Amino acid sequence: MRKLHLYSASAIALMTAAPAFAQDTPQAVDPGYESANEIVVTATRRNETVQEVPIAITAIGSELLQNAGIEDIRGLEQLAPSLQSSTGQSSATGTTLYIRGITTAGDNPGFEPAVGVFIDGVFRARAGVAISELPELERVEVLRGPQGTLFGRNTSAGALSIFTAQPAFDLGGYVEAGYGNYNAFEVKGAITGPVTEQLALRLDAGYRKRDGYIEDVNSDRSINDVNRYYVRGQALYDTSTFSVRLIGDYYETDEVCCGAVSGVRGPLAPVIEGIAAAQGLDGLYTGDPSERRMAISPNRDFSEKVRDYGVSAEINAELGDINFTSITAYRNWRALRNQDIDFSGIDRAYREGYRNRLTDFTQEVRFRGSAFGGTLDWLIGGFHLNETNEL
Repeated sequence: MRKLHLYSASAIALMTAAPAFAQDTPQAVDPGYESANEIVVTATRRNETVQEVPIAITAIGSELLQNAGIEDIRGLEQLAPSLQSSTGQSSATGTTLYIRGITTAGDNPGFEPAVGVFIDGVFRARAGVAISELPELERVEVLRGPQGTLFGRNTSAGALSIFTAQPAFDLGGYVEAGYGNYNAFEVKGAITGPVTEQLALRLDAGYRKRDGYIEDVNSDRSINDVNRYYVRGQALYDTSTFSVRLIGDYYETDEVCCGAVSGVRGPLAPVIEGIAAAQGLDGLYTGDPSERRMAISPNRDFSEKVRDYGVSAEINAELGDINFTSITAYRNWRALRNQDIDFSGIDRAYREGYRNRLTDFTQEVRFRGSAFGGTLDWLIGGFHLNETNEL
């Protein structure tokens, strides 16, 4: 087992002149329509509309996210053309992100990501560790190009900032359920409401299950199923000049992954089939790949168990003419995998008990304000990461 301890800190200062904009001719629009240009974003660490941000950015609001039925990070690419994603062959939950075609090769948790993922301001430190299932979202920001100055990390390709729905001071909630082929079943929901005039709570939860879509010809097992759930709780204390937002979440998967059908037969295929036939087994499935059948060893399996949990606290305060923000977070991610890596009916190679564990502590502090009657905006802050990566 190899342990990596990484520490990083940075201080940033930014001074920008406020730009001027020409007045556009107003047009009649649907009062309920949510224009992308009207979405308030925090790409520059201050509240601005998309039109005011001097950064290449795609902003997606809650209305569009809900209408598109986005359930995980991989679903975001249908709404942001510059964002693409892929899932590695060895993991059902590890997601590799691309912005403008640039990425970190593979979903290995030992790699530093080229695309930084931030969920409610908390950095997900490694490629393939970003959470798969998402609760109700407030907005998503896709920032194209390097973002290390304002985000404190070497995000060479860009950054994906995801903001989840906050606790509300009006009682509300929702429940959604669905059913599909391969016995796919999903249910998720949330409830939120006030405790006092200044304190509100929110609870999100979801469960998703689906049978595997690849059949093992040597048994009655199905491969590449889905079985995962999440629970997420929040508390928001908010006054006119001070707020604290606490978040705790837990996410778990227990799935049979990741099998693949044989598309090309190599020169050793007859040897494999002969050895398997002597044992009364299929060595390699020789039918049409579209039938989604494969051969694996009867005494081996594909399995993946992932647990991901964490807590965070965000503090915002007005200190006179200065706005102060602090985000403190701890995350723990671990995975246990077994894989029949020879992808055949004979027991040639098997990866058993492959474990990864990643723990992160992050601290970010920012001070921002303006000078000269609002013609000059300034921002200074620091970011610290203490990471332990066990491979």
